[in-house]
Amino acid sequence: MCAMRTLAILNLITGIIALPICDWCGGPPGGGSCTMSCDTTKHLFTTRISADTGRLMPYWLPAKSSVTLLSPEVHPEIKFAVLVHHGAARNGDDYFCYMYNSVLEHFGPAVTKTQALVFAPQVYESVTHSDELFWDHEWRWGGNSSTSPSISTFEVMDEMLLAVANQTRFPSLQHIVVAGHSAGGQIVQRYALTNRVDQEIARRGIDLHYFPANPSSWTYLDASRPILRQTVTCADRCNNETIAAAKYDFANKPGGKAAGHCTKTYNQYGYGLDGNTVPYIQSIGVAKILGQYKTRNVTYVSGSCDVCDRLMASQCDDFYQCEMDDHSLDHSCEAYAQGWCRMERAHAFIQHVRKHYQEPGVHNLLSLPTIGHSGCAVFQAPELQARMFSWQSSYIKAGSSEIIV
Repeated sequence: MCAMRTLAILNLITGIIALPICDWCGGPPGGGSCTMSCDTTKHLFTTRISADTGRLMPYWLPAKSSVTLLSPEVHPEIKFAVLVHHGAARNGDDYFCYMYNSVLEHFGPAVTKTQALVFAPQVYESVTHSDELFWDHEWRWGGNSSTSPSISTFEVMDEMLLAVANQTRFPSLQHIVVAGHSAGGQIVQRYALTNRVDQEIARRGIDLHYFPANPSSWTYLDASRPILRQTVTCADRCNNETIAAAKYDFANKPGGKAAGHCTKTYNQYGYGLDGNTVPYIQSIGVAKILGQYKTRNVTYVSGSCDVCDRLMASQCDDFYQCEMDDHSLDHSCEAYAQGWCRMERAHAFIQHVRKHYQEPGVHNLLSLPTIGHSGCAVFQAPELQARMFSWQSSYIKAGSSEIIV
C-alpha cells in the first residue's frame, strides 16, 4: 500500500482540526526527490498553416540553446531527442524542466548539453500572443486549432518530429522519445495510436518510443471494457497491490461505477474509436489505425499510488486520515467504465490491448513504486529513466522494483 501522512493540521482561526492532503496522491510520500526548475526559453515553430495564419507553434528549449527544431546549421553532435508534453495546466515550461532534469540526472551535464535535444510543445487554450497558435477544445485528442485555416495538434507533432528526424540537419540522431503525463499522457497515447509519421521515421533508421503516463482515460480499440466491481469500500476501491495482480475479463458494455449508464457513449472517440469527428483521424481511418498501433513501441506508465478520487472523499478521508486530491481525475461515466482510478485504468488497458490483438507481447506497462500523480516524480523515476534511455542504460537503482508486464 501507499504510505500516508496522518498528522492533522490545526486551523488556528476556526479551531477546527483540518486533515492534511494525502501526499501519496501526488508524488513520492513526504515529497520525495524531484528537481522541478530550470532555465527555459520559448521558441516558435513554423507549421504548414503559419504563412496563412501568421501564427506559429510555441515550444520550450533550454535557455541560451544554440539548437532549435528548425536550426539551419548541421548538428552532428545530437544523438537523441525527447518531446515531452504538458498536461491540463498547460505548463509546458515546467514539463520541459521535469524532463530536462531527468536527462541531466541520468546522463550528466556533458551529454545532456551536447548530445540531447529536449523540447516541450506549448498548447494554449486562448489567445495569448497574436503570433501563436491556440486550441479552445480537444487539443489532447488531436483536435484542430482555433484558427482558419486550422491544424491538428497531432499534425503539429508530426511536423516537429520530422524536423528533428531531418537527417541533413541531425545526421547522428538515433532515438526519439515522446512522453506525456496526465492530459499529456492522453495526447501521447492517442498520438501513438493514430500518427502518420512513425513508419517514415523508422525508415530513416531512428527508434521512436512512446511513454504515456497516468492519463485519466485511454482510447480503447474496440467496444470491450473491463468487468469491474460495482460496489467498493475505502479499503478495497483501488488497492494498488490488488490491481497489480488483477487479471481482467472484458465485456462489450460499461461496468463498475458506469454499469447501466452511458451505454451509447462509453465508446465514443477519446474513450473509444466510435463517432470520431477529428479530421486528422478521419483521414487515416479506423482500420489502418488498428493495424498500425500494435507495431508501435509503446510503454504505458503507471504510478502505483495514483489511486485517489476526490468523489470518494466524503467516505474515505476519515478512513485515510488525510484529504485526497485526485488532480482532476476524469469522473465521467465513460472514464469510470475503464476503472475506478488511474492505476486501475492503466492496468486494465494493457490487458485490453493484448486481448484485442491476441498477442501477449504487444506493448509494455511500467509500474512506478510509491509514485502518485506527479509528472516531475514520474519522469525522474530511475525505473522510467532506464526504460526511456534503454539504449544507454541497463541498470535499476538498488531498492527499486520495476514491473514490466
